[in-house]
Amino acid sequence: MLGSVPYDCRMARIFVSGTWRPDRAEPHRADALRLGARIAARGFDLVCGPGTGIARHVIDGYRSVQPRGLVRYVLPRRELMDEVGEIAEPGHDELEQTEFDYPMRNVWQVSQCDGLVVLTGGDGALEEILPALIDYQIPVGIVRESGPAAIAVARLLDLFPEWSELTVFGDSATDLIDELLDRVALGKKPGG
Repeated sequence: MLGSVPYDCRMARIFVSGTWRPDRAEPHRADALRLGARIAARGFDLVCGPGTGIARHVIDGYRSVQPRGLVRYVLPRRELMDEVGEIAEPGHDELEQTEFDYPMRNVWQVSQCDGLVVLTGGDGALEEILPALIDYQIPVGIVRESGPAAIAVARLLDLFPEWSELTVFGDSATDLIDELLDRVALGKKPGG
């Protein structure tokens, strides 16, 4: 946890959500690299899981920019990662090993961020999107049709139109990232 770093003194954080499986992330590699570089160039810190899959590519893009902020990993309990074969890769500046299971870790990491970008992802990404929109009201950028979570949110907007004020869709991460980062920088909330 950040402990001694007051919220007002840190850089805004962008959490990137997506598949942790390298084979599923590879088709989105170029977009993820550009996404990471753009987040760094705009002066935001990056938060993600253990640096695999989509996160790996975003981190590589992020670290290619100097100067840049920090890369922060937020991890669930070690034994749960071991059970599914997920490992923490190099690339972080800060690492938070929580005692949470995956669903609770997902909510925790979203609560620590100022914006969320979703590039691929399934039910885990949906576990991150919903609290971002409902509980924390932070801007969410979603790459259209990039995974089941993106499709689900697009359909749910008919039932929850108020989420539209916080949601930015694009055909690629680079299509939506500047609008999302502008919203984060302005602290845009519904009706704001």
